[in-house]
Amino acid sequence: MIRALIIFFLFFSIMIGCAIEKPQDPGVVEADRPVSVQSIAMKKAYFVLNALKEKEMEEISRSVHPQKGVLFSPYGTVDKKRAQVLMPAQVKELFQVKNQKQLEWGTEPGKGEPIRLTPNAYFDQYVYDAEFSETELVTYDGTYQKTNSIQNIKETFPNSHYVEFYVPGSEEFEGRNWKSLKLVFSEHHHDFYLVGIVHDQWMP
Repeated sequence: MIRALIIFFLFFSIMIGCAIEKPQDPGVVEADRPVSVQSIAMKKAYFVLNALKEKEMEEISRSVHPQKGVLFSPYGTVDKKRAQVLMPAQVKELFQVKNQKQLEWGTEPGKGEPIRLTPNAYFDQYVYDAEFSETELVTYDGTYQKTNSIQNIKETFPNSHYVEFYVPGSEEFEGRNWKSLKLVFSEHHHDFYLVGIVHDQWMP
């Protein structure tokens, strides 16, 4: 009988000890977990995308790579020789009246004709020309829609990461009026900065 009581009290003491043990704080665990490059790029991409939607160029200029600037490409095949590359100060003042002269931003695929537009016109036609902020089709370091054009982002921006926002086309046009916007980021001084704004769409 005495032996049974001793075993009971030992078991009871162990149970109480387990019950009062302080639970692990999940916040501490999360704090110790390193932030992934993907999560950083995604956060940066959404910030830039919302700024593009509102044409908040000063906000965007703070995200532009301070040494490389940001390259604008009207199509998924990036032509570094013909694309415009703007530094942070130029991005900040992009929509000022004094800067509304036509620039060459690239060439039309197949035709080879130069794309000459003012910054405002280029932005409306080859940057935020669809509701990219509302799409749920968002891809990291990949392309949602297979196209007949050469996708050379990785070759153009080595050691970079990009986020694609894809807006599907309508049934009326058999899906051919889809649009895509890829925001490319490169690391600099332990942070990631915008180095490319690559627009893409269906080409005949």
